[in-house]
Amino acid sequence: MSHRAPARITSIPGKRRFQFDCVPTSPELKEYGAISLYQFGDLTCDAGFALGEHRQACYEISYVVSGKGWFATNGVRWDLQAGDLYIGLPGELHEGGADADDPFRYFYVGYHFNTEAEGAGWLLPIKETIDNKQSPRCKDRLDIRTPFVNVLKELSSASPLSHKMIQLYLEQIVVLTYRNFFSDWEAKYPGEGSEHGAKRAVYAALQYIDDHLLQIGDLKEVSDAFGYSLSYLSHLVAQETGVSLRGTFAKRKWEKTIELMKEGSYSITEIASIMNYDSIHTFSRAFRKAFGVSPSRYIRETIGGRGPGKAPVHGNTEP
Repeated sequence: MSHRAPARITSIPGKRRFQFDCVPTSPELKEYGAISLYQFGDLTCDAGFALGEHRQACYEISYVVSGKGWFATNGVRWDLQAGDLYIGLPGELHEGGADADDPFRYFYVGYHFNTEAEGAGWLLPIKETIDNKQSPRCKDRLDIRTPFVNVLKELSSASPLSHKMIQLYLEQIVVLTYRNFFSDWEAKYPGEGSEHGAKRAVYAALQYIDDHLLQIGDLKEVSDAFGYSLSYLSHLVAQETGVSLRGTFAKRKWEKTIELMKEGSYSITEIASIMNYDSIHTFSRAFRKAFGVSPSRYIRETIGGRGPGKAPVHGNTEP
């Protein structure tokens, strides 16, 4: 038999616009390997939402999906915006609130480290490092949004393998949080040897784009990261792949946009914010230019109807 934690879905005008909250009710449902799940949820706030001061009962990782707000730890306030991560520790005093003009939506997971679980040793250094954090806030660089969404999907629609998948996604959230806060880790492929320097440079540039897709504001950031001029790196990418660096970046961003649409967890306005558009109007214009239809029509007719569409092959339209 498949088990899942009961979900509370609430809507409180003026406070919580929408909340999906999964709280385990028994030890059997709570234990996911080396992680004991306390709560997991998705909270969309209205202007005026305030999270009253309380003492943390567990470790908590929050990820701001969209909008702005603030959290405070032991009386010290930290302003937050889309893409920010925030860590709370057991025993800390915690409070928060939503921005009056652009209230935030955030995912959250409350948990304990189950250090007695078999094979839990690998988490002990992570726990020790988190316990000694210098700052509770940092910017996500490693797409932690995806495992958050995957846990929400598994919790809301359990299958025979959901328990194992939730364990893997929870471990991924903890590891990505650790790397975002405490490590300069970057995935680097060793390449094919010094004689293939151009290929390795292109691979590194494409990997950098994948790892920092939602943070890159200017393609010069990519070339600067590897000590090349933008024109030379663009030449290498076009030579090796047949697509310009700008076209590749645009294609990756449109692919990410379509991925978010397929998830069904975000409004078009939220997707525009995630993809770093100033407004829904500029996003809609760019989307229509790239796909020939509005975002809402694309979702209705392509994703919701005939099946997934494809991003522009050459991607030269700015995302």
